[in-house]
Amino acid sequence: MRYKSIVAAVLAAVCLPAMAGCSEVTGVGAQNDDKTIRFVSTNIALYEDTTKVLAEEVKKRGYTLDYKFITDGPALNSAVENGEADATYHQHAAYLQYYDRQFKGNLVAAFDAFTDPSGLFSKKWKSIQDLPDGAVVTAHIEPANFYRPFLMLQDAGLIKLRPGVDPLSITESDIIDNPRHIKIQGLDYALLPKALDDADAGFLYASQAADIGIDFHTALVTESKQNQSPDVIAVKNGQQDTEKIKVLKESYQTDEVKKQLVESFGGKEVVIPAW
Repeated sequence: MRYKSIVAAVLAAVCLPAMAGCSEVTGVGAQNDDKTIRFVSTNIALYEDTTKVLAEEVKKRGYTLDYKFITDGPALNSAVENGEADATYHQHAAYLQYYDRQFKGNLVAAFDAFTDPSGLFSKKWKSIQDLPDGAVVTAHIEPANFYRPFLMLQDAGLIKLRPGVDPLSITESDIIDNPRHIKIQGLDYALLPKALDDADAGFLYASQAADIGIDFHTALVTESKQNQSPDVIAVKNGQQDTEKIKVLKESYQTDEVKKQLVESFGGKEVVIPAW
């Protein structure tokens, strides 16, 4: 699937599991009192594993974590917007920014959870400088991620972007110098690992690479620290300093949760804790 325009990317993003919309969450918030934190998370193993540990840590502090894992991604942010949940755990900072902009949301990051760094990988080439004329580089088509290969390629000196370009609305037309005629091909998240069989290079998160047995250190180029986008726990603006969210942060940023971030990947340090 070739990347056509930011419009196509936005249309695709509306259907992605991480996107928030108007769906309702059922089964969350049965208890809504001063000692219950209503929490919604995505049903990906890493998030499920750490949420269960988080619940135990919250309990140690005299609170209850009333949590639910949601398959229907559009419900996650709207659950917090609608007051059905106190916090949501499924997105990185750039995605949250995109959500608020695109859907006129009012969510903020209460605190950082971890960073899942990204890189460009290849089964054909040993170095980013080996990419040939007309090389195809795959990218996650969702707008909050599509920009990342562009920045990595620019950092590697292979392309030059228009000064002041907005990362969340980037397109190939924002490349002002591309001597190797590199093509950026936007794909759905689930297709990125398989696309490495055909593309010259492709975008993967460290967690994706680990899932298919690729050592992150073999990336042709990795995202610079300043361009990384940490995963966050998000709340409705104005709620970030409440006692419940302070307890949630204290409970999350513990040695027990940090240990689970490693155990979720079979003992490998794949994602980077934020504390």
